[in-house]
Amino acid sequence: THPKSGVHSCMLRVAVRATRGLVGRIASSSHLRRLRPPPHVPGTSPTPASAPDPLPPFLFPTFPQHMGALPVEEKRANAVEDDPVAAPRALALLCDEISTLRRLPEGLPRGVDSISDPTPAPYVVREDDGQSQDDGRQCELSANPEGKALGPWHVHVRVRGDEGSGYDESKGYVVRLTFAAAYPAVPPDVHVLSKCHHVLVDDDREVAGVFFHPENLPPDAVERTVDPATGDEVVKSVTYTLEGILDATRRFFSVPCRLPGPPDDDGVNNRRRHLLAEWRKTSDANRERERVIASYERGTGAKGRKRLALFDPTRVDEWLHPAVLASARRGSEGRLTPGRARELCEEVAPGIFAFPLLNDAYCDALMDEVAHFQASGLPVTRPNSMNNYGLILNEIGMEPAMDALQARVLSPVAEALFPAQGGGCLDGHHSFIVQYSEGADLGLDMHTDDSDVTFNVCLGKEFSGAGLQFCGVLGGPSHRKRSLVYHHAKGRCVVHLGAHRHGADDLESGERLNLIIWNHSSLYRSSRAYRWRDVPPETEPPDPQCLSYTHDVDYGRYKKYPEGKEGFAKTAWYPPEADQVKMK
Repeated sequence: THPKSGVHSCMLRVAVRATRGLVGRIASSSHLRRLRPPPHVPGTSPTPASAPDPLPPFLFPTFPQHMGALPVEEKRANAVEDDPVAAPRALALLCDEISTLRRLPEGLPRGVDSISDPTPAPYVVREDDGQSQDDGRQCELSANPEGKALGPWHVHVRVRGDEGSGYDESKGYVVRLTFAAAYPAVPPDVHVLSKCHHVLVDDDREVAGVFFHPENLPPDAVERTVDPATGDEVVKSVTYTLEGILDATRRFFSVPCRLPGPPDDDGVNNRRRHLLAEWRKTSDANRERERVIASYERGTGAKGRKRLALFDPTRVDEWLHPAVLASARRGSEGRLTPGRARELCEEVAPGIFAFPLLNDAYCDALMDEVAHFQASGLPVTRPNSMNNYGLILNEIGMEPAMDALQARVLSPVAEALFPAQGGGCLDGHHSFIVQYSEGADLGLDMHTDDSDVTFNVCLGKEFSGAGLQFCGVLGGPSHRKRSLVYHHAKGRCVVHLGAHRHGADDLESGERLNLIIWNHSSLYRSSRAYRWRDVPPETEPPDPQCLSYTHDVDYGRYKKYPEGKEGFAKTAWYPPEADQVKMK
């Protein structure tokens, strides 16, 4: 832990785990009887039509050692972390490396379009020695006031793959490198923040541990020694460089990672063939995604973008409601602060907030752009696993604009309302439009979102009915007790935790379009608070309005299944048999 703050960054822990070559965690068999995880992550989740299924976990074995010397290296990493001068030394080295790369006569290294200065991580995961369900440590999100001095630090780079890789046609992919005080003895944690289809990037945008194996991320220097106990030569220490890390990141987007192992091992060779096949599927899917975005950007008339301002991240202020702009102007340096953001929001029910987000002109323009794209003949990706009508804004080229909206408004609002759920360290989003109309989707079954903090704003049009029913939060005693019926108003946004159960009442007439942004925090999702949810037993029957035919095992006990929905009884999971559910 850091000697002053008592914070174990969890970034270092991930980095140390990565340098071992570990691909991922394997569930401890001691918990399998008591804990029954649901058959899928509760709630709706993004399901891009072109994205292949993720690789099965058995594809990769775990690699218990990095460079053959885990005990030596882990001791060194822990010792470095406790060294009071390690953090300033690591930061100075990192800044010097960035400055050197920027001054290269030939420009930044191959495949790297830009690189940022280091910025301290605003939040970390605080750990103690309590026994958690999976790794023996309690991990909870906490502010990091000493981050500037002690780290960890984020460096954002924009990287593209080599020509023909499937990752070379966009404007590059934003990758976040998170360096701890143990650098250069351990490499950074690596997350791909830009949306892409990649076989070795998980749902939380973290790269697979095989990336850190020395065959894929070779250290710049290796110091060896002899183990006095065994007489074997072991690795005493390794040193990484930023240039080497960037080159490995470019290769990550250019060719499949190498799976270590002997060349004549049939099992390893089968996994290599499987990885190659899956790489080709996901790179082809990514190439098609980039083709659609580029076609719409470069097209003209009915085949191209209609309102260019909607795609421009520098013009986000033109979209905002005057109340948001006024609050931002009163904040420090003209920015919306969490304090000002909290003043904007009205708590309409416990844990549910509303505020005016978008002006009418933007709402109308966005609805017009959605209709224009749907008529372009380009592929339309279903927004999620429950909504059948609408589209994903990230898939038509609006991801940079939504990034700007998240940074400008959504992040300070989320930090003010839900800091413990990652509100202050949002680093991803799934932004989409849902449409409800007669002859299409009328309403939506009760569910939770695959989101840490959800923003849901009504764009229009004329409609009646379609109230948004809220119940309780997953893990709380009132998860299936009715809380509020929220009535949409144009431009007004409702904000809630993704774990808050909710559903849309049927539309009675007209048509309604909503912009929904599922915000994600990869740091929060690495914490035990996210991974495990306590589920207390219900002491009284659920409210009928809060029942879900999609998710509730006991739905048929209280209500008759809607026609054609009886099959969900086989996959429903709530309430679980155990007192906890594992989210990931």
